[in-house]
Amino acid sequence: MKRIAFVVQRYGVEVNGGAEYYCRIMAERLANTYDVDVLTSCALEYVTWANWYPAEVVTINGVRVHRFATKHERLVKQASRTEHKLKKWSRPEEWQGLGRLKMWGRALVGKSIPRYSRLWAQFQGPYTPDLITYLKQNHQQYEALIFITYLYYPTIAGLKVAPHKSIFIPTAHDEVPIYLPVFRPLFQKPRTILFLTPAERSFVHQLFQNKSIRSDVVGVGIEPPTSMSEKPVAELLAISAPGSSTPDGNPDYLIYIGRIDTAKGCDTMFEFFIRYKAVRPSGLKLVLVGQPFMPIPEHVDILPVGFVDEPTKATLLQQAKALVMPSPYESLSMVTLESFAMGIPVIATAECAVLRDHIMGSEAGLLFCSYDDFELAVDQLLRQDSTVMAANGRAYVDQYYTWETVLAKFDEAVRYVAGG
Repeated sequence: MKRIAFVVQRYGVEVNGGAEYYCRIMAERLANTYDVDVLTSCALEYVTWANWYPAEVVTINGVRVHRFATKHERLVKQASRTEHKLKKWSRPEEWQGLGRLKMWGRALVGKSIPRYSRLWAQFQGPYTPDLITYLKQNHQQYEALIFITYLYYPTIAGLKVAPHKSIFIPTAHDEVPIYLPVFRPLFQKPRTILFLTPAERSFVHQLFQNKSIRSDVVGVGIEPPTSMSEKPVAELLAISAPGSSTPDGNPDYLIYIGRIDTAKGCDTMFEFFIRYKAVRPSGLKLVLVGQPFMPIPEHVDILPVGFVDEPTKATLLQQAKALVMPSPYESLSMVTLESFAMGIPVIATAECAVLRDHIMGSEAGLLFCSYDDFELAVDQLLRQDSTVMAANGRAYVDQYYTWETVLAKFDEAVRYVAGG
């Protein structure tokens, strides 16, 4: 059995994050045909990267997980100062005339762009030099190294170790950090790149001009949930269901699933929902599933339930009127595809190319650019039959996101980097 290793910034059943969840389900699926290791940090959350898990080797759902301690937590001020220098020194005008002499002078005293790129990666974290040492000493035993997410130290430093056997899953999107000079060489290193959507591949190829590297769009396999909660939704939400409700007594609600963060567009979602409730008074709720990284407005119809188990999440999603996806930065959005698979329409921001492609390609949801669009979308899904959208969503997943297709593409990529 071939041995492969995933390298990812966090890993665990308790970890809440899209790329991390993607890594976990891929590792567990591939464990049926490969001897799978995961190399990761001891961090549970990404704000500080504080060590939470012990530095040890454990087995989770059949996958061997090597945890390496972070040497220091995220150094926000140092990362910000370094990022400012990188942005300034990578501007063409800084290298004109006398500026060129200044740059050479900085390089002579060790203030070069490569050095500050390394420092930025360490400050950004999770800084796990022992993980990189392990890779240097043990990469020969792996047929392939699979790096997930471009943004963090384990990938930035780890891809340099054995690029000839490296598969890169960047989960890239149009955001500020990706334009830093630290990432220009990174996207030229791997033997092959696996993208999650066509939109991600187009963006990366245009930005880094790396079409010569073998690539494919692999996505992820989506399946209906295997178990549901035995409790009714009203009990899961710990509320009665006055006003607008379904025939079984459950309340009407929209649902958001994921990290509750301004970076995910949640501030806009809260603003639009509260405004909608002022214009359209009703019993409609907004249910939030996930860990908060921002203040949640105190509103009688906004119901945070925190991090829940899979049966509870599936039950809450199945009974929702729609999933709301306000994030302008997504590289796949598994929760959107899970919603499609369950026949639940999605109300998504048109700012995100990936979400826009999903909605337009499936015809299983509605897009919004403004509050007026949001209001129209909610009105439509509350008042009209969404049976056609539900069927469209299921068909879209069946066509493009089956495990058979995904695993075949992974196998092909592993054979390629292993020299087969």
